[in-house]
Amino acid sequence: MVTISDEELVTNFRKTGDIKFFEELVNRYKDNIYNFTLRYLSQREDTEDLVQNIFVKVYFKLDKYDETKASFKTWIYRVSKNTIYNKFRERKLSSLDDDPTDPHKEEDTYEREHLVQTALNKIGKKYKIVLLMYYMEGFSYNEISEILNVPLGTVKTRIRRAKEAIKNELNGYI
Repeated sequence: MVTISDEELVTNFRKTGDIKFFEELVNRYKDNIYNFTLRYLSQREDTEDLVQNIFVKVYFKLDKYDETKASFKTWIYRVSKNTIYNKFRERKLSSLDDDPTDPHKEEDTYEREHLVQTALNKIGKKYKIVLLMYYMEGFSYNEISEILNVPLGTVKTRIRRAKEAIKNELNGYI
C-alpha cells in the first residue's frame, strides 16, 4: 500500500473537503502531539483538553498552512507550541506539576522522574520546550528553529543553557 504524504493529505482535504483526509492526519499525529503536550503540561486532564483544542485549531487553520514554508510536521508542532503558550498566558501559570503516579513503577524510578520533572518545571518554558523537543520528540536543531521561529543559534544556546540549568537543579540528587 502506498503511503500518502502529509502534504498530499492536506491538498486532498482542501480540494475535496473529505474528512477522511483530515482524520488520517489526526491519526498520524495524535499520539505524538499528546505526548509532546503531556511532557510540557504534566497533567493528563489538561493535556487531553488541549490536544483537542490543537486539532480544532489545525482543522480551522489548515487553509493557512503553506507547504512551501514548512513541512506539515513542523507546522503542526508550531500550532501545538503556540496553543500551549496561550494556555499558560490564560492561566497566568509558568508550569503545572501534578503528575499522577503509576503504582507499578519502582519507587526509585518514580523519584528520579519526579526530580527531573521538577527540575524541568523550574528552568523556564523557553528552555524546557527546546529540551523536550530535542530529547523527547527527536527534532533536529533546525526543525526546532523552524517550529519556534527563532534563529538556529538561539536554539543551540537555549539547549546548552537548559542542560546547565538542569544540571544545577539536580546537583546532589543524581
